[in-house]
Amino acid sequence: MNLDSSQFNIRTPASWPMRAKQLYSFLITTLLTTIVTPQICFAFHLPLWELGMGIGTLNAPHYRGSKTEANIFLPVPYGIYRGDILRVDREEGVRGMLYESKNLNLDLSFAGNIPVPDAEDSARAGMPGLDLLVEFGPELELNLWRSEKRDQNLWFKIPYRFVFSVGDPLMAYQGWTLSPYINYKINVRQSSALIRYSISLGPIFAGSKYHNYFYEVKPEYVTGDRQAYSADSGYSGSRVTISVARNAKKYFAGIFARYDNLDNAVFADSSLVETNDYFIFGIAFAWIFVTSDSKVPH
Repeated sequence: MNLDSSQFNIRTPASWPMRAKQLYSFLITTLLTTIVTPQICFAFHLPLWELGMGIGTLNAPHYRGSKTEANIFLPVPYGIYRGDILRVDREEGVRGMLYESKNLNLDLSFAGNIPVPDAEDSARAGMPGLDLLVEFGPELELNLWRSEKRDQNLWFKIPYRFVFSVGDPLMAYQGWTLSPYINYKINVRQSSALIRYSISLGPIFAGSKYHNYFYEVKPEYVTGDRQAYSADSGYSGSRVTISVARNAKKYFAGIFARYDNLDNAVFADSSLVETNDYFIFGIAFAWIFVTSDSKVPH
């Protein structure tokens, strides 16, 4: 497959703002660490399930294109399940495996977006807040390359999700998203822990209903600085996500960062888009209290 970074609108590091440069530096450091870290080449198994308690922190804009942010720090339960059908992990969240083979998987995937408050110091001043979004739908996964010796994998994943708001009303349909991406993974087995590296890159597409949930400006909310606007379906930006996680017998530690670029997105002309750069950064640490006796291949 031919990959040209221009198709994803990823700008050169020299033109990125400071936070994007920090993300770029983190990405390069991760790659170099991956290359120089000694890797043990044998199959390994992990517990079927793990239970514990941890703490997590998340810094994220309220929505893609917003300059206002949410900083979340809270205790979180830690639960992992590596079943044949249901899987819950820190890499890909909750999934339901519908079909699995060496080079082709089909599962149900889930995602979401934090609520957007009615803030007077934002582009949405005077507009109602937005409810929590949950997304779910099928995801097709194609293995493009693997190295059994170093336990490296290159996947092409195609998640198509239906989006619902949860609040008032209790649940309402808000459109669809399609976000195909290339995902490169490395698992490094050390004497006392498993370290996992993941890097993903791809475009995002969504329907007009989903875009309008965030970027529509109805006539009653027009001001001198905010024009009436209705978004179309189509290109919704590009995304780079990187993560590093360490699983030991008694603890889990993970860090992830995501950068979305909104250049040329179909909603870019909305007055509610304050910036074309979107960053999320999160850290989690958990103590594992109990694990199953049964093991499964990883």
